Amino acid sequence: MPKTIRSEINRKKRTVSIVIYSGLAFFVIGMVVSDKTGTFPIFPLIGFGVAFISIFYAFYGIRCPKCNGLFGYITMNLGGPFAVSKKVKFCPFCGVNIDTEIHSN
Repeated sequence: MPKTIRSEINRKKRTVSIVIYSGLAFFVIGMVVSDKTGTFPIFPLIGFGVAFISIFYAFYGIRCPKCNGLFGYITMNLGGPFAVSKKVKFCPFCGVNIDTEIHSN
């Protein structure tokens, strides 16, 4: 399968989504456990921090490989949790078709 801009962005979105959901799960499980044990909620804070930093990266770290434009907002708001919507055809910053193959030098 050829490596395209879409596949590269989907790979990044998939990785970030897994980290976000893992952080949120860690947060929820940590809250339940710390509530039952009455201990300081350090684990929920770690989970929340991981999820928050991952969301920040998702919006500002996912960029168009061609022009380096911020593609994260579009990526996270359109499509499923692990892929960009098929309705997104072009980068809004440079206009490149995101189904274009990426040639490595």
